[in-house]
Amino acid sequence: MTGSFLGLQYDLLLAGIFGGFVALSFTRQTPLLRMVITLITSALVAAYGGPVAMAWAAQSSMFGWTADIPDKMRFFSAFAIGASSQTLVPLVLRQLQSRFGGGNPQPGAPQ
Repeated sequence: MTGSFLGLQYDLLLAGIFGGFVALSFTRQTPLLRMVITLITSALVAAYGGPVAMAWAAQSSMFGWTADIPDKMRFFSAFAIGASSQTLVPLVLRQLQSRFGGGNPQPGAPQ
Protein backbone atom coordinates (compact mmCIF):
# COMPACT_ATOMS: atom_id res chain seq x y z
CA MET A 1 0.00 0.00 0.00
CA THR A 2 1.16 3.52 -0.76
CA GLY A 3 0.96 4.86 2.78
CA SER A 4 3.49 2.47 4.26
CA PHE A 5 6.50 3.74 2.33
CA LEU A 6 5.32 7.36 2.15
CA GLY A 7 4.72 7.58 5.89
CA LEU A 8 1.03 8.35 5.50
CA GLN A 9 -1.74 7.27 7.81
CA TYR A 10 -4.03 4.64 6.30
CA ASP A 11 -7.20 6.05 7.85
CA LEU A 12 -6.58 9.44 6.22
CA LEU A 13 -5.91 7.77 2.86
CA LEU A 14 -9.26 6.00 3.23
CA ALA A 15 -11.05 9.24 4.16
CA GLY A 16 -9.48 10.89 1.10
CA ILE A 17 -10.62 8.08 -1.18
CA PHE A 18 -14.17 8.43 0.15
CA GLY A 19 -13.93 12.17 -0.52
CA GLY A 20 -12.78 11.34 -4.04
CA PHE A 21 -15.80 9.07 -4.53
CA VAL A 22 -18.06 11.92 -3.46
CA ALA A 23 -16.31 14.25 -5.92
CA LEU A 24 -16.71 11.69 -8.71
CA SER A 25 -20.42 11.35 -8.00
CA PHE A 26 -20.91 14.98 -9.05
CA THR A 27 -18.99 14.74 -12.33
CA ARG A 28 -20.15 13.67 -15.73
CA GLN A 29 -19.14 10.35 -17.16
CA THR A 30 -15.35 10.11 -17.17
CA PRO A 31 -12.91 7.48 -18.44
CA LEU A 32 -11.74 4.80 -16.01
CA LEU A 33 -8.13 6.01 -15.99
CA ARG A 34 -9.21 9.52 -15.02
CA MET A 35 -11.37 8.12 -12.21
CA VAL A 36 -8.43 6.12 -10.85
CA ILE A 37 -6.15 9.18 -11.02
CA THR A 38 -8.83 11.24 -9.27
CA LEU A 39 -9.07 8.74 -6.41
CA ILE A 40 -5.31 8.44 -6.01
CA THR A 41 -4.84 12.21 -6.05
CA SER A 42 -7.67 12.72 -3.58
CA ALA A 43 -6.22 10.15 -1.19
CA LEU A 44 -2.67 11.50 -1.31
CA VAL A 45 -3.63 15.17 -1.01
CA ALA A 46 -5.98 14.34 1.87
CA ALA A 47 -3.39 12.27 3.71
CA TYR A 48 -0.79 15.02 3.44
CA GLY A 49 -3.12 17.99 3.92
CA GLY A 50 -5.51 16.61 6.53
CA PRO A 51 -3.14 16.80 9.51
CA VAL A 52 -1.95 20.25 8.43
CA ALA A 53 -5.52 21.55 8.17
CA MET A 54 -6.40 20.04 11.54
CA ALA A 55 -3.37 21.59 13.23
CA TRP A 56 -4.11 24.97 11.68
CA ALA A 57 -7.75 24.84 12.77
CA ALA A 58 -6.83 23.77 16.31
CA GLN A 59 -4.46 26.71 16.83
CA SER A 60 -6.72 29.22 15.09
CA SER A 61 -8.70 31.61 17.26
CA MET A 62 -11.78 31.16 15.08
CA PHE A 63 -11.71 27.36 15.08
CA GLY A 64 -10.16 26.78 18.51
CA TRP A 65 -13.05 24.52 19.51
CA THR A 66 -11.70 21.89 17.11
CA ALA A 67 -8.84 21.20 19.53
CA ASP A 68 -11.40 19.41 21.72
CA ILE A 69 -12.25 16.88 18.98
CA PRO A 70 -8.92 16.11 17.26
CA ASP A 71 -9.81 12.68 15.82
CA LYS A 72 -13.10 13.79 14.33
CA MET A 73 -11.50 16.93 12.93
CA ARG A 74 -8.64 14.93 11.44
CA PHE A 75 -11.06 12.67 9.54
CA PHE A 76 -13.26 15.58 8.49
CA SER A 77 -10.27 17.55 7.22
CA ALA A 78 -9.02 14.58 5.19
CA PHE A 79 -12.48 13.91 3.76
CA ALA A 80 -13.08 17.57 2.86
CA ILE A 81 -9.67 17.91 1.23
CA GLY A 82 -10.21 14.65 -0.66
CA ALA A 83 -13.60 15.81 -1.92
CA SER A 84 -12.31 19.20 -3.02
CA SER A 85 -8.85 18.23 -4.24
CA GLN A 86 -9.92 17.96 -7.89
CA THR A 87 -10.82 21.64 -7.75
CA LEU A 88 -8.06 22.83 -5.42
CA VAL A 89 -5.05 21.19 -7.10
CA PRO A 90 -5.60 22.79 -10.55
CA LEU A 91 -6.44 26.11 -8.87
CA VAL A 92 -3.21 26.10 -6.83
CA LEU A 93 -1.13 25.06 -9.85
CA ARG A 94 -2.66 27.85 -11.94
CA GLN A 95 -1.99 30.35 -9.16
CA LEU A 96 1.64 29.22 -8.85
CA GLN A 97 2.13 29.42 -12.59
CA SER A 98 0.71 32.94 -12.78
CA ARG A 99 2.76 34.08 -9.79
CA PHE A 100 6.11 32.49 -10.66
CA GLY A 101 5.77 31.81 -14.39
CA GLY A 102 6.94 28.55 -15.83
CA GLY A 103 5.23 25.93 -17.86
CA ASN A 104 5.61 25.49 -21.59
CA PRO A 105 5.77 28.81 -23.43
CA GLN A 106 3.40 29.19 -26.35
CA PRO A 107 4.96 29.51 -29.81
CA GLY A 108 5.38 33.17 -30.71
CA ALA A 109 4.89 34.38 -27.13
CA PRO A 110 7.32 37.08 -25.94
CA GLN A 111 10.01 35.75 -23.63
